[in-house]
Amino acid sequence: MANRLPPNEQVKKKRGRPPGPLKEKTALPHKRERRSSATSKLNPVYTATIETNGYTANSADQAMHNTSNEEYITPFSTYMQTIMHRDRIEIARVARELTVAENTVYRWMNGTSEPRANYLKRLPEVFPEHRTQLINVINETFGEVIGAPVLTIREVQADTYRRALEITANSQDSDTLFWQISELIFDDALTLLDTEQLGLAITYAKLMPPHEDGIHSLREVKMHGHAPWPETVDSKAFLGSTTLVGSAAVSQRMQVWNDIDNNRTLVDIDDNEHSACAVPVIRGNRIAGVLIVSSTQADFFNNPSACQAVSEYALLMGVALCDRDFYTSALLHLRPMLPLKEQRAEISRDYVRRIIAFAHKNATSRCEAEAWIQHEMELEFEAKARTVQ
Repeated sequence: MANRLPPNEQVKKKRGRPPGPLKEKTALPHKRERRSSATSKLNPVYTATIETNGYTANSADQAMHNTSNEEYITPFSTYMQTIMHRDRIEIARVARELTVAENTVYRWMNGTSEPRANYLKRLPEVFPEHRTQLINVINETFGEVIGAPVLTIREVQADTYRRALEITANSQDSDTLFWQISELIFDDALTLLDTEQLGLAITYAKLMPPHEDGIHSLREVKMHGHAPWPETVDSKAFLGSTTLVGSAAVSQRMQVWNDIDNNRTLVDIDDNEHSACAVPVIRGNRIAGVLIVSSTQADFFNNPSACQAVSEYALLMGVALCDRDFYTSALLHLRPMLPLKEQRAEISRDYVRRIIAFAHKNATSRCEAEAWIQHEMELEFEAKARTVQ
Protein backbone atom coordinates (compact mmCIF):
# COMPACT_ATOMS: atom_id res chain seq x y z
CA MET A 1 0.00 0.00 0.00
CA ALA A 2 2.96 2.24 0.57
CA ASN A 3 3.50 2.36 -3.22
CA ARG A 4 -0.01 3.54 -4.12
CA LEU A 5 -0.42 7.14 -5.32
CA PRO A 6 -2.63 9.60 -3.59
CA PRO A 7 -6.15 9.61 -5.02
CA ASN A 8 -6.04 13.25 -6.31
CA GLU A 9 -2.60 13.06 -8.01
CA GLN A 10 -2.66 12.65 -11.83
CA VAL A 11 -0.52 10.08 -13.54
CA LYS A 12 2.41 11.72 -15.34
CA LYS A 13 2.45 11.11 -19.10
CA LYS A 14 5.43 9.54 -20.66
CA ARG A 15 7.43 11.57 -23.13
CA GLY A 16 6.89 10.62 -26.77
CA ARG A 17 5.22 11.57 -30.10
CA PRO A 18 2.06 13.64 -29.64
CA PRO A 19 -1.11 12.08 -30.92
CA GLY A 20 -2.20 12.68 -34.48
CA PRO A 21 -1.10 11.63 -38.01
CA LEU A 22 2.54 11.31 -38.92
CA LYS A 23 3.86 14.46 -40.69
CA GLU A 24 6.18 14.19 -43.71
CA LYS A 25 9.61 15.62 -43.24
CA THR A 26 10.61 18.54 -45.41
CA ALA A 27 14.08 18.21 -46.83
CA LEU A 28 16.36 21.17 -46.43
CA PRO A 29 17.20 22.98 -49.65
CA HIS A 30 20.91 22.44 -49.40
CA LYS A 31 20.45 18.74 -48.83
CA ARG A 32 18.23 18.48 -51.96
CA GLU A 33 20.86 20.23 -54.02
CA ARG A 34 23.54 17.87 -52.82
CA ARG A 35 21.33 14.89 -53.58
CA SER A 36 20.61 16.21 -57.13
CA SER A 37 24.28 16.78 -57.69
CA ALA A 38 25.09 13.28 -56.64
CA THR A 39 22.31 11.85 -58.78
CA SER A 40 23.54 13.69 -61.84
CA LYS A 41 26.77 11.78 -61.75
CA LEU A 42 24.84 8.58 -62.27
CA ASN A 43 22.10 9.80 -64.62
CA PRO A 44 23.06 9.39 -68.30
CA VAL A 45 20.20 11.61 -69.45
CA TYR A 46 21.51 14.51 -67.45
CA THR A 47 25.10 14.04 -68.50
CA ALA A 48 24.10 14.21 -72.15
CA THR A 49 23.64 17.96 -71.74
CA ILE A 50 27.10 18.59 -70.39
CA GLU A 51 28.88 21.15 -72.59
CA THR A 52 31.41 20.04 -75.14
CA ASN A 53 33.64 22.84 -76.41
CA GLY A 54 31.18 25.38 -75.03
CA TYR A 55 28.17 23.95 -76.91
CA THR A 56 25.16 21.97 -75.73
CA ALA A 57 22.12 20.67 -77.49
CA ASN A 58 19.99 22.50 -74.93
CA SER A 59 21.83 25.77 -75.42
CA ALA A 60 21.56 25.42 -79.20
CA ASP A 61 17.81 24.96 -78.98
CA GLN A 62 17.55 27.92 -76.67
CA ALA A 63 19.63 30.00 -79.07
CA MET A 64 17.38 28.98 -81.93
CA HIS A 65 14.32 30.21 -79.99
CA ASN A 66 15.96 33.52 -79.21
CA THR A 67 15.68 34.57 -82.86
CA SER A 68 12.07 35.51 -82.26
CA ASN A 69 13.26 38.53 -80.28
CA GLU A 70 13.35 41.13 -83.03
CA GLU A 71 15.07 43.81 -80.96
CA TYR A 72 18.40 42.02 -81.47
CA ILE A 73 18.10 41.57 -85.24
CA THR A 74 20.68 43.46 -87.35
CA PRO A 75 21.64 43.34 -91.04
CA PHE A 76 24.63 41.22 -90.00
CA SER A 77 22.63 38.67 -88.00
CA THR A 78 19.99 38.45 -90.72
CA TYR A 79 22.61 37.81 -93.41
CA MET A 80 24.35 35.20 -91.26
CA GLN A 81 21.04 33.35 -90.91
CA THR A 82 20.53 33.57 -94.66
CA ILE A 83 23.86 32.09 -95.69
CA MET A 84 23.99 29.39 -93.01
CA HIS A 85 20.32 28.34 -93.13
CA ARG A 86 20.53 27.19 -89.48
CA ASP A 87 22.55 24.23 -90.70
CA ARG A 88 24.32 22.79 -87.65
CA ILE A 89 27.01 21.19 -89.81
CA GLU A 90 27.76 24.55 -91.38
CA ILE A 91 27.68 26.28 -87.99
CA ALA A 92 30.14 23.70 -86.68
CA ARG A 93 32.45 24.40 -89.63
CA VAL A 94 32.39 28.15 -89.01
CA ALA A 95 33.03 27.66 -85.29
CA ARG A 96 35.93 25.35 -86.05
CA GLU A 97 37.57 27.71 -88.55
CA LEU A 98 37.25 30.70 -86.21
CA THR A 99 38.12 28.67 -83.08
CA VAL A 100 34.99 29.71 -81.20
CA ALA A 101 32.15 27.81 -79.55
CA GLU A 102 29.25 26.81 -81.76
CA ASN A 103 26.90 28.55 -79.33
CA THR A 104 28.80 31.77 -80.03
CA VAL A 105 27.98 31.46 -83.72
CA TYR A 106 24.31 30.93 -82.80
CA ARG A 107 24.36 34.13 -80.74
CA TRP A 108 25.85 36.04 -83.69
CA MET A 109 23.01 34.75 -85.86
CA ASN A 110 20.44 35.78 -83.25
CA GLY A 111 21.96 39.21 -82.70
CA THR A 112 22.34 38.62 -78.96
CA SER A 113 26.12 38.83 -79.26
CA GLU A 114 28.42 40.87 -81.49
CA PRO A 115 31.63 39.35 -82.87
CA ARG A 116 34.91 40.92 -81.92
CA ALA A 117 36.69 42.88 -84.63
CA ASN A 118 39.24 40.13 -85.27
CA TYR A 119 36.44 37.63 -85.97
CA LEU A 120 34.62 40.09 -88.22
CA LYS A 121 37.76 40.52 -90.31
CA ARG A 122 38.18 36.75 -90.66
CA LEU A 123 34.56 35.93 -91.49
CA PRO A 124 34.72 36.88 -95.21
CA GLU A 125 37.46 34.29 -95.73
CA VAL A 126 35.27 31.64 -94.11
CA PHE A 127 32.55 32.41 -96.69
CA PRO A 128 34.50 33.08 -99.92
CA GLU A 129 31.40 32.71 -102.10
CA HIS A 130 29.67 35.50 -100.12
CA ARG A 131 32.79 37.57 -99.46
CA THR A 132 31.85 40.89 -101.07
CA GLN A 133 28.30 41.02 -99.75
CA LEU A 134 29.38 39.92 -96.27
CA ILE A 135 31.96 42.71 -96.08
CA ASN A 136 29.30 45.23 -97.07
CA VAL A 137 26.91 43.91 -94.41
CA ILE A 138 29.62 43.94 -91.71
CA ASN A 139 30.52 47.54 -92.52
CA GLU A 140 26.85 48.52 -92.60
CA THR A 141 26.21 47.01 -89.17
CA PHE A 142 29.42 47.75 -87.28
CA GLY A 143 30.95 50.67 -89.16
CA GLU A 144 34.02 50.51 -91.39
CA VAL A 145 35.53 47.49 -89.65
CA ILE A 146 36.86 46.12 -92.94
CA GLY A 147 38.26 48.19 -95.78
CA ALA A 148 36.82 48.08 -99.28
CA PRO A 149 36.81 44.46 -100.43
CA VAL A 150 39.63 43.37 -102.70
CA LEU A 151 38.14 40.95 -105.18
CA THR A 152 39.81 37.56 -105.11
CA ILE A 153 39.72 35.85 -108.50
CA ARG A 154 41.48 32.60 -109.13
CA GLU A 155 43.31 31.86 -112.36
CA VAL A 156 41.66 30.21 -115.33
CA GLN A 157 42.07 26.53 -114.54
CA ALA A 158 44.22 24.14 -116.56
CA ASP A 159 41.17 21.93 -117.01
CA THR A 160 39.49 24.68 -119.04
CA TYR A 161 42.44 24.70 -121.47
CA ARG A 162 42.42 20.90 -121.65
CA ARG A 163 38.73 20.79 -122.50
CA ALA A 164 39.16 23.47 -125.19
CA LEU A 165 41.94 21.44 -126.82
CA GLU A 166 39.84 18.27 -126.67
CA ILE A 167 36.95 20.06 -128.39
CA THR A 168 39.32 21.32 -131.09
CA ALA A 169 40.72 17.84 -131.69
CA ASN A 170 37.28 16.23 -131.96
CA SER A 171 35.38 18.94 -133.84
CA GLN A 172 34.00 18.08 -137.28
CA ASP A 173 33.32 21.58 -138.64
CA SER A 174 34.06 25.23 -137.92
CA ASP A 175 30.55 26.17 -136.79
CA THR A 176 30.44 23.37 -134.22
CA LEU A 177 33.94 24.26 -133.04
CA PHE A 178 33.01 27.90 -132.44
CA TRP A 179 29.78 27.06 -130.65
CA GLN A 180 31.30 24.43 -128.32
CA ILE A 181 34.40 26.40 -127.34
CA SER A 182 32.51 29.67 -126.90
CA GLU A 183 29.99 27.88 -124.66
CA LEU A 184 32.87 26.51 -122.58
CA ILE A 185 34.53 29.92 -122.28
CA PHE A 186 31.37 31.89 -121.52
CA ASP A 187 30.12 29.48 -118.86
CA ASP A 188 33.55 29.28 -117.23
CA ALA A 189 33.95 33.06 -117.25
CA LEU A 190 30.58 33.66 -115.59
CA THR A 191 31.43 31.13 -112.87
CA LEU A 192 34.95 32.46 -112.32
CA LEU A 193 34.26 36.20 -112.45
CA ASP A 194 30.78 36.40 -110.91
CA THR A 195 30.55 33.72 -108.22
CA GLU A 196 28.02 35.76 -106.24
CA GLN A 197 26.02 36.62 -109.38
CA LEU A 198 26.12 40.37 -108.75
CA GLY A 199 25.78 41.02 -112.48
CA LEU A 200 28.14 40.18 -115.35
CA ALA A 201 27.90 39.83 -119.13
CA ILE A 202 30.39 38.37 -121.60
CA THR A 203 30.14 39.16 -125.32
CA TYR A 204 32.08 38.27 -128.44
CA ALA A 205 31.97 40.73 -131.34
CA LYS A 206 33.44 39.76 -134.72
CA LEU A 207 34.71 42.07 -137.46
CA MET A 208 32.18 42.79 -140.18
CA PRO A 209 33.27 41.95 -143.74
CA PRO A 210 35.25 44.84 -145.27
CA HIS A 211 33.72 47.46 -147.57
CA GLU A 212 35.75 48.94 -150.41
CA ASP A 213 37.40 51.32 -147.96
CA GLY A 214 37.85 48.81 -145.15
CA ILE A 215 36.05 47.45 -142.09
CA HIS A 216 33.53 49.84 -140.54
CA SER A 217 32.38 47.99 -137.40
CA LEU A 218 32.23 44.82 -135.34
CA ARG A 219 28.99 42.93 -134.75
CA GLU A 220 27.90 41.11 -131.62
CA VAL A 221 27.53 37.40 -132.36
CA LYS A 222 27.21 35.84 -128.91
CA MET A 223 26.45 36.98 -125.37
CA HIS A 224 25.74 35.29 -122.03
CA GLY A 225 25.03 37.01 -118.73
CA HIS A 226 23.87 37.08 -115.13
CA ALA A 227 21.03 39.38 -114.07
CA PRO A 228 20.36 42.23 -114.69
CA TRP A 229 21.44 40.98 -118.12
CA PRO A 230 19.43 38.14 -119.59
CA GLU A 231 20.97 34.68 -119.71
CA THR A 232 21.42 35.01 -123.48
CA VAL A 233 20.97 37.93 -125.86
CA ASP A 234 20.53 37.81 -129.62
CA SER A 235 20.64 41.53 -130.44
CA LYS A 236 23.62 41.51 -132.83
CA ALA A 237 24.33 45.24 -132.44
CA PHE A 238 27.10 46.95 -134.43
CA LEU A 239 30.02 48.34 -132.43
CA GLY A 240 31.98 51.15 -134.04
CA SER A 241 34.72 53.61 -133.22
CA THR A 242 32.84 55.15 -130.27
CA THR A 243 32.78 51.92 -128.23
CA LEU A 244 35.30 50.25 -125.94
CA VAL A 245 35.29 47.29 -128.33
CA GLY A 246 36.25 49.59 -131.20
CA SER A 247 39.09 51.08 -129.16
CA ALA A 248 40.44 47.61 -128.34
CA ALA A 249 40.27 46.56 -131.99
CA VAL A 250 42.05 49.64 -133.34
CA SER A 251 44.76 49.66 -130.65
CA GLN A 252 44.98 45.83 -130.61
CA ARG A 253 45.38 46.14 -126.86
CA MET A 254 43.22 45.56 -123.80
CA GLN A 255 40.93 48.47 -122.98
CA VAL A 256 39.40 48.93 -119.51
CA TRP A 257 36.71 51.26 -118.24
CA ASN A 258 35.64 51.70 -114.60
CA ASP A 259 32.80 54.02 -113.64
CA ILE A 260 34.30 54.74 -110.22
CA ASP A 261 32.94 58.28 -110.02
CA ASN A 262 29.62 57.43 -111.70
CA ASN A 263 30.67 59.49 -114.71
CA ARG A 264 30.17 58.37 -118.29
CA THR A 265 33.15 58.26 -120.61
CA LEU A 266 33.28 59.33 -124.23
CA VAL A 267 32.66 55.75 -125.37
CA ASP A 268 29.16 54.36 -125.86
CA ILE A 269 28.21 52.35 -122.75
CA ASP A 270 25.53 49.69 -122.64
CA ASP A 271 22.66 49.55 -120.13
CA ASN A 272 23.59 48.21 -116.65
CA GLU A 273 27.30 48.49 -117.46
CA HIS A 274 29.44 50.19 -114.80
CA SER A 275 32.80 48.72 -115.76
CA ALA A 276 34.12 46.74 -118.71
CA CYS A 277 37.22 45.06 -120.09
CA ALA A 278 37.68 44.51 -123.85
CA VAL A 279 40.46 42.31 -125.26
CA PRO A 280 41.14 41.77 -129.00
CA VAL A 281 41.26 38.22 -130.35
CA ILE A 282 44.50 38.17 -132.34
CA ARG A 283 46.45 35.62 -134.37
CA GLY A 284 49.84 36.90 -135.45
CA ASN A 285 49.33 40.41 -136.83
CA ARG A 286 45.68 39.77 -137.70
CA ILE A 287 42.52 40.33 -135.70
CA ALA A 288 39.18 38.49 -135.75
CA GLY A 289 37.17 40.31 -133.11
CA VAL A 290 37.00 41.45 -129.49
CA LEU A 291 35.91 39.71 -126.29
CA ILE A 292 34.28 42.11 -123.83
CA VAL A 293 33.20 41.47 -120.24
CA SER A 294 30.85 43.97 -118.56
CA SER A 295 30.08 44.25 -114.84
CA THR A 296 27.51 46.04 -112.70
CA GLN A 297 30.30 46.87 -110.20
CA ALA A 298 31.90 50.25 -110.79
CA ASP A 299 35.49 49.25 -110.02
CA PHE A 300 35.43 45.57 -110.98
CA PHE A 301 38.29 45.82 -113.47
CA ASN A 302 40.57 47.73 -111.13
CA ASN A 303 41.52 44.22 -110.08
CA PRO A 304 44.41 42.93 -112.25
CA SER A 305 43.24 39.34 -111.72
CA ALA A 306 39.93 40.10 -113.43
CA CYS A 307 41.68 41.67 -116.41
CA GLN A 308 44.11 38.76 -116.65
CA ALA A 309 41.23 36.29 -116.74
CA VAL A 310 39.54 38.17 -119.62
CA SER A 311 42.86 38.21 -121.49
CA GLU A 312 43.18 34.43 -121.14
CA TYR A 313 39.62 33.84 -122.31
CA ALA A 314 40.37 35.98 -125.39
CA LEU A 315 43.32 33.71 -126.17
CA LEU A 316 41.05 30.68 -125.90
CA MET A 317 38.50 32.31 -128.22
CA GLY A 318 41.20 32.35 -130.89
CA VAL A 319 41.19 28.54 -130.81
CA ALA A 320 37.50 28.55 -131.80
CA LEU A 321 38.08 30.56 -134.99
CA CYS A 322 39.25 29.71 -138.51
CA ASP A 323 41.92 31.55 -140.49
CA ARG A 324 39.24 33.16 -142.68
CA ASP A 325 37.83 34.93 -139.59
CA PHE A 326 41.00 37.02 -139.18
CA TYR A 327 41.78 40.27 -141.02
CA THR A 328 44.88 42.40 -141.20
CA SER A 329 44.67 45.43 -138.93
CA ALA A 330 45.34 47.72 -141.91
CA LEU A 331 41.74 47.10 -143.00
CA LEU A 332 40.28 48.66 -139.85
CA HIS A 333 38.51 51.94 -140.64
CA LEU A 334 35.87 51.94 -137.93
CA ARG A 335 33.03 54.45 -138.07
CA PRO A 336 30.70 55.82 -135.38
CA MET A 337 27.48 53.84 -135.14
CA LEU A 338 23.99 54.64 -133.87
CA PRO A 339 23.80 54.50 -130.03
CA LEU A 340 23.39 50.94 -128.78
CA LYS A 341 19.98 51.48 -127.22
CA GLU A 342 18.51 52.70 -130.51
CA GLN A 343 20.21 49.91 -132.44
CA ARG A 344 18.81 47.21 -130.18
CA ALA A 345 15.28 48.57 -130.50
CA GLU A 346 15.46 48.62 -134.30
CA ILE A 347 17.12 45.20 -134.56
CA SER A 348 14.51 43.68 -132.26
CA ARG A 349 11.72 45.17 -134.35
CA ASP A 350 12.94 44.67 -137.94
CA TYR A 351 15.92 42.30 -138.21
CA VAL A 352 14.15 38.93 -138.58
CA ARG A 353 11.31 40.41 -140.64
CA ARG A 354 13.76 41.90 -143.14
CA ILE A 355 15.70 38.65 -143.48
CA ILE A 356 12.55 36.66 -144.24
CA ALA A 357 11.32 39.25 -146.72
CA PHE A 358 14.67 39.40 -148.53
CA ALA A 359 14.98 35.60 -148.74
CA HIS A 360 11.44 35.30 -150.11
CA LYS A 361 11.85 38.10 -152.66
CA ASN A 362 15.25 37.01 -153.96
CA ALA A 363 14.87 33.23 -153.54
CA THR A 364 18.04 33.00 -151.45
CA SER A 365 18.97 30.97 -148.40
CA ARG A 366 18.49 32.40 -144.94
CA CYS A 367 22.27 32.57 -144.47
CA GLU A 368 22.71 34.69 -147.62
CA ALA A 369 19.74 36.87 -146.72
CA GLU A 370 21.08 37.46 -143.20
CA ALA A 371 24.51 38.50 -144.51
CA TRP A 372 22.88 41.00 -146.87
CA ILE A 373 20.60 42.50 -144.21
CA GLN A 374 23.54 42.85 -141.82
CA HIS A 375 25.42 44.76 -144.52
CA GLU A 376 22.42 47.04 -145.12
CA MET A 377 21.76 47.73 -141.44
CA GLU A 378 25.42 48.50 -140.78
CA LEU A 379 25.36 51.21 -143.45
CA GLU A 380 22.02 52.53 -142.17
CA PHE A 381 23.25 52.80 -138.58
CA GLU A 382 26.41 54.51 -139.77
CA ALA A 383 24.38 57.05 -141.76
CA LYS A 384 21.99 57.70 -138.84
CA ALA A 385 24.95 58.20 -136.49
CA ARG A 386 26.17 61.07 -138.69
CA THR A 387 22.82 62.83 -138.37
CA VAL A 388 22.82 62.41 -134.58
CA GLN A 389 26.24 64.04 -134.12
